[in-house]
Amino acid sequence: MKTKPILSISLFVFVATLLPAQSSPPANLNSYYRFPLSATVSYQQLSGIGNRELADFTISEIAGELRVPLPGLPVVQPLLRGGIVNYAFVGDLETERQDWSHRHIFVGPGAGYSLRISREFEVGAEGFAAITQSVFNKLDLPADDGSRGQLNLMGGVAARLALNPSYNISIGVTPALRYLRGLGSLDVYDGFTFGIGFGASYRFGRDPDAAQAEVRAIRFVEAEIPPVFAAMQSYYVSEPLGAVTIANTESTALTDVDVSFVQPGFMDSPTFLVHYDEIEPAAEITVPVRAAFNDQVFTTQGVTPLNGEIIVAYSVRGRPAEQRHSITYDLHDRNALTWDDDRKVAAFITPQDSAVRNYASFVRQATREEQNDYLSANLQFAMQAYDALTELGILYQIDPTSPFVAAQENTLVVDSISFPRETLVRRTGDCDDLTVLYNTMLQAVGIQTAFVTVPGHIFSAFNTGVASQDHGTVHPDRTMTIDLDGQLWVLVEITLVGRSGFMEAWSTGIAEYRQYDENPQARGFYPTAMAQEVFRPVALRETDLGLQYGDEDAIARRFTADLDQLTGAILQPFATRANETGRARDWNAYGIAAAQFGSSRRARQAFARVLEIEPDNLNAQLNLGSLHYLDEDYDRALRTFLAAEETLDGRRRARESTRLSLYLNISKTQHALGHFDEARGYLTRAEEIDATEAARFSYLGTGVDEDTVAAGAGETGRASAAAGAVPILFFADE
Repeated sequence: MKTKPILSISLFVFVATLLPAQSSPPANLNSYYRFPLSATVSYQQLSGIGNRELADFTISEIAGELRVPLPGLPVVQPLLRGGIVNYAFVGDLETERQDWSHRHIFVGPGAGYSLRISREFEVGAEGFAAITQSVFNKLDLPADDGSRGQLNLMGGVAARLALNPSYNISIGVTPALRYLRGLGSLDVYDGFTFGIGFGASYRFGRDPDAAQAEVRAIRFVEAEIPPVFAAMQSYYVSEPLGAVTIANTESTALTDVDVSFVQPGFMDSPTFLVHYDEIEPAAEITVPVRAAFNDQVFTTQGVTPLNGEIIVAYSVRGRPAEQRHSITYDLHDRNALTWDDDRKVAAFITPQDSAVRNYASFVRQATREEQNDYLSANLQFAMQAYDALTELGILYQIDPTSPFVAAQENTLVVDSISFPRETLVRRTGDCDDLTVLYNTMLQAVGIQTAFVTVPGHIFSAFNTGVASQDHGTVHPDRTMTIDLDGQLWVLVEITLVGRSGFMEAWSTGIAEYRQYDENPQARGFYPTAMAQEVFRPVALRETDLGLQYGDEDAIARRFTADLDQLTGAILQPFATRANETGRARDWNAYGIAAAQFGSSRRARQAFARVLEIEPDNLNAQLNLGSLHYLDEDYDRALRTFLAAEETLDGRRRARESTRLSLYLNISKTQHALGHFDEARGYLTRAEEIDATEAARFSYLGTGVDEDTVAAGAGETGRASAAAGAVPILFFADE
């Protein structure tokens, strides 16, 4: 008797060892393998506990059971159990003289708990309560009144260890405990019984691991990606290149939905698009498609057809699933672009390109001796870059395959834009190529740029760094610049490079811009930095171009000619005013402007004219000293300044501002002559008048020479010393 349960368990373990293990089980086994209904047949032998009367019986139970797992909580399984418990009398009939064999027919509800620990195994427990009808069909009663049994209450609990050879079949071992209580006068059989049995279950439903059970809950309604452009690589990381619409075809909600996009060969990993906690039945969702392409997109030539995949991973009724959908589109090479958004051109402006940076550094070095300290440094480099490109032989040439005017008018037309390094090698380009090259050169030295689009054309703009109220130091005509956030910007028609000078390119650019003053919506002004927040510059592979930069002296000569032309324009209003009024103060102002902008001849004539009008005009005398300093005639400048100091000392009333400027000029001149102690002494005297203004010249209190200060370093090793290298001061009439 006792060996039967042991044999059952041994057989159970042996069969389990023959089943293949699942290599990658689902995350939620209970939901994944949930069944709608199961039917179970079980058998077990029981033994009485504590009731001696039960020792005369062999007790066995045959039962049937129906289970329905709860949809949202499949580990909990309400059940209905019914069957027969047979009590076979094995006692001494001679003593008892009656065969007390009987059976209980029972039925009742209950609940089970079943937890899968793998695909093949599950453990659980259950309990039920039932009403039984006992029947003593072998009793020989003297007066048979038809009453051979009574109603009873039965309750039972059991543990369960189940083996699942397949989704539909489950075989279980069940240690069980039962309790019986009669509801009539017969109570000798009341009490507990215990036993170990086994059962077999058939589970209705379809095996989720079967090939025919593949979940296809997603329908791809629409998936479209228009042509993709390699130059927009960084843009596609955050902005959509297309869209896909998916629909839930199930009658239940899909959960934990993840959508991603992958392009083999051009992505290091799939690009995650979106997560939905739930998609309702029959719902349609449109998902923007983004893409984190790697640098392989820059290696293609022309148009490359690609076949990517939309991947949708989700769960339906607790079962994980994945569906993929192929999507075909074209990848255009890194030079291609459509003009549906003019800001896209910013992706081709690449100031970090070492080839352009090296060329820009060469241009600055070639013209450093001609640099004017009183003129906008940004404006001067813009001239230098323009002149250098002219010397290099850069020329405007219309793109024969996709002229800008045609590409801009039709946003479906694919245009081709050269990167700056490519234009430097080819030495020709259309308006977009040359704008990109010119802006890149200016950006490479830290100058803010913009690009301007008008119907059929694009050209350059840059920030002079000059406040709008100081427009006279850029150009006397206010209409030659545009005011943006309080600073003056210059527009350059870069396609004139190689054919006209910078000043004509400037005047042409502003004229093209002003042409649309009555219709400003027809033009666009796009600061490069703002456009590159959306369309980041393309990362280029660093390679040496082997570029011949051109003749330094020729570049310098072109720059000097442009500078003279600009200086003449700036000085003209001063000269006109001085000639019209004939006043000493206007001639002095003209002389100061001429000296600052490098025209020593005009300046000297103007100061001489002041002294003709007012022979004792101290400002004109002081300004002649400043002019001698600019001409590097430091001895003569010092004599002029010291003579002026004696004149000031002899006057009772002398403006403190004049005395301050004079002391600073004397200190600067002494410093230039190498008289460092004297320079330090005059700086101290200036500090006593205005310490803040004197601090601009703090380097004069050191033994650092002027060239070293201008380079931003010295014996003190302080980079701040360069800030003291300010121009010589001039004296204006108040």
